[in-house]
Amino acid sequence: MEEAKIIENISKNLIGNYGWMFIVAFVGLMFKDFVNNVFQGIAVMLGNDINQDDVLYISGRQSRVVRVGLWKTIFYMTDRGTKMIVPNDRLKHLVIEKTLPKNGGGGKGNKVNPKKKIYDGQKFVEENV
Repeated sequence: MEEAKIIENISKNLIGNYGWMFIVAFVGLMFKDFVNNVFQGIAVMLGNDINQDDVLYISGRQSRVVRVGLWKTIFYMTDRGTKMIVPNDRLKHLVIEKTLPKNGGGGKGNKVNPKKKIYDGQKFVEENV
């Protein structure tokens, strides 16, 4: 009987003196992912790697960036006509390619080796531009 009271007194003293540490640790672990997502979202929004209306290739599939938000980025997948929602902390796991403009220009001149098809009367012949 006395041993139970001794254990109870010890546990009350420990919780009273060190209980706030356990509560802070628990809350910190709960919000670790939240804080990570916020910082990843800020990095994506402030960075210039992914901007709204960019045409990107995600694992070889052409897509357009619809919206870049604090929590997620939304892509329109042009091959299937669907949208793909990716949390910003998962963007680092995707293989994302972006075509670069040729000579600093934009538009149709951003191909690496643009070719023009010319019909010579019998067949189409590709010619460098």
